[in-house]
Amino acid sequence: MPHRPDLHPSSTPARSSSRWLRILSWCGSLAVLGAAAWILHRYLSHIAWRDVAAAWSQLPAHRIAYSVAAMAVSFAMLAMFDVLAARTVVRDRVSAGLAAFAGAVTQGISNTLGFHAITGTALRYRIYATAGVGAGDIARIVGLAGLGVGLGFAVVITGALCWQPAITHGWGRLPGIVLAALLAALLIWLARRPRTLRVWHWTLAFPGAGIAAAQMLIGGVEMLAAITALYVLLPASVAPPFIDFLPVYVGAVLAGIVSHSPGGLGVFETIMLAAFPAEARADLLVAIVCYRLTYSLLPFVLASAALAVFEAALKIRQRRRLR
Repeated sequence: MPHRPDLHPSSTPARSSSRWLRILSWCGSLAVLGAAAWILHRYLSHIAWRDVAAAWSQLPAHRIAYSVAAMAVSFAMLAMFDVLAARTVVRDRVSAGLAAFAGAVTQGISNTLGFHAITGTALRYRIYATAGVGAGDIARIVGLAGLGVGLGFAVVITGALCWQPAITHGWGRLPGIVLAALLAALLIWLARRPRTLRVWHWTLAFPGAGIAAAQMLIGGVEMLAAITALYVLLPASVAPPFIDFLPVYVGAVLAGIVSHSPGGLGVFETIMLAAFPAEARADLLVAIVCYRLTYSLLPFVLASAALAVFEAALKIRQRRRLR
């Protein structure tokens, strides 16, 4: 029997490696979630619920209003990431209003559901496709918007380290200076000529230095607003200095993203509770629950309603065209 040649000799090992990486990723996520659930259960079992009820009754309404205002600033900045990304990729083919709508709705829904790579991409595809944007350009917009979020994290961490939060015990300034130098080097690298990154059959065009600098500024404001949305809910008696609270919040958010838990649920709470003394955890738990309402549930409800209105308006326009 003649030998049947393999048409793609290198594809099988690549697929096998990719499959094992996905399996390891899911196993790691399950391990993180399991550990977080166990630790969170231990913390909650030591909190008296009468203390939680008392802390909730003492939460001032103006602090909730401050949290909602900070949330609005954060999501406005998240919407700006899409505006900059769309302007870079498709120029004037997509209006700034539609791009801002796509960014705000995507973040409002995917921040709560989790799995940003799936939910965020699907929602953006649905919205941008109505303007005739192809899948390749939508993928580039998603990539550039994600780059902006990452730059925001980098800017806030750099600033915090340079400011020396207590958690660094005096060694944070040197890493902060190194990160600041790397961000400056990135801007210089982007300023010299157009830069691209090729991943399989996708080509991602990096933004110019001006757009990247704008992303850093917007990302820094977005992260500070998101942190403020929780910080203002903490009673003054238990709230640490803002600069000391910042790295704890960023670490909890990053751990939630890595765990693939919807909205970082469970993992975020565990890290936050672990960072505070036992006597402050009832107040912190109330603050976190209220933060989940103002920063997660409220944007999710508003974004879902806005998406429903968008879909209804789209169907009405389609019916009019058919007539």
